[in-house]
Amino acid sequence: MKPSGPRFRRVLWLGTSGAAVAALVVAGVTSSVAAQRTSLARTSLRGPGYPPPRGMYAPFTNCPLKNPLMHESNDFTACTGGNATSGSITIGNITTPVVQPVNVQFGFYTPPSQTYYADVLPPRAGLSAQLVTKPDLIPQSLTTALGCPSSNTTVENICQQAQTRGGSYNQVYALAESDGAITNFALLSWTQPVMFKLINPLLGNNCTIGTVGNPIVLNPSLSISGGQIVTDPNPAAHPDTSVLETQSTAADTTFSAPGVTGCGPGGVANIAVDEALDTGTGLPAASGNSLSLTGSFDIAVTEASNDTSVPQPADNAAILLSAFKASTSSEHGPGHNISVAQIKQLFKLGN
Repeated sequence: MKPSGPRFRRVLWLGTSGAAVAALVVAGVTSSVAAQRTSLARTSLRGPGYPPPRGMYAPFTNCPLKNPLMHESNDFTACTGGNATSGSITIGNITTPVVQPVNVQFGFYTPPSQTYYADVLPPRAGLSAQLVTKPDLIPQSLTTALGCPSSNTTVENICQQAQTRGGSYNQVYALAESDGAITNFALLSWTQPVMFKLINPLLGNNCTIGTVGNPIVLNPSLSISGGQIVTDPNPAAHPDTSVLETQSTAADTTFSAPGVTGCGPGGVANIAVDEALDTGTGLPAASGNSLSLTGSFDIAVTEASNDTSVPQPADNAAILLSAFKASTSSEHGPGHNISVAQIKQLFKLGN
C-alpha cells in the first residue's frame, strides 16, 4: 500500500468540473473546523525544536521532526494532528459521551525500500504525548457501578462514603491514555493500545480499565466527510509541501475490553472492589464495545524527495521543519476543496 509519485502536488490540478460532480464536495469544512484548530494550537504542548507552528501548520505542535528517522524518507515525511471534539465510547454496558477534546499527534515517514505504507514515530515527549485529553464524566454513579449496598465490608464502606459525601465522591471520570506504540498504520486506519484511568477519590490512584500488559487495543478507521488541500505559500523554499485538512470520524466497533484493576484502598482489598465494578459495568466485555470520535484530522506533508524537478537529495523533514519555523498566524497558502472520492484517489484507497 505504499504510495508513489507526488500525490499532493498532483491533486491540485484536479479539475473543478470533476469536483462539481463528485459524490461529496466539501463546502465550508475549513470554516467549520477553523475554531477547533485555533483552539488546539493554543492548548497543545509546545513542539520540540521549533516555535509553535501557526497558520496552516497550527495543529502540528508535537510532530517529531527532530527525530533523525524522520529525515530518512525517500518518498514522503508527514505530521498528523487529530483533534476530536465530540463522540462517545461504550465499554461494557456504559456509554460515556466524549466532551473533552481528544488530541492525537505523531509523525510518519517512508524509509528507503519500504514496501508497506509508513513507519510511525511518537512525539519527542514520548507516547504519553501521542494521545492527550482530559477526563470525561461517566454517566453512571459510583454507587450504581458498585451495586450498592454490598455484603463485602470494603465495598460497602466505599458505598457509604460515596453516598454520604456525594459530589465528586459519587462521580467517576474516565481518562484515556496511550498505552503503547501505534502499529499497522495505513493512513486512514491503525492500531492503537490505550487504557482508561478511572478517577474517583475513593478508588485510589491506580484504578484502570486496561493495563500496560493488557491494554484495550483499538483499531480505528477514519471516515472523511470532506476536506481541502492547502499548499505552502512559499513553494520555492518549501517545495511539495502541503496540508490536507479534513473533517472526519474515527470509529471502532470490534475491540474487546478487559476488567478493571487496582481500584480501592489498596492491596488485597482491591479485589472485591474490582469484582464489584466489573459486575456493575459488564466487564470484561469481548464484544459490544464501540468508539466514535468526530473532529478535524490534518496531515502536513513534504514529498520533495521524489520530485525530479527539485535538487536531490531533498530532506523532507528539514523542509517541513523550515515551513513550521517560517509560519505566521495569518499564513495560509492556496487551498482547493476536494471530494471524498478525490481524497481516496489521492491516497489510492479504492472505492
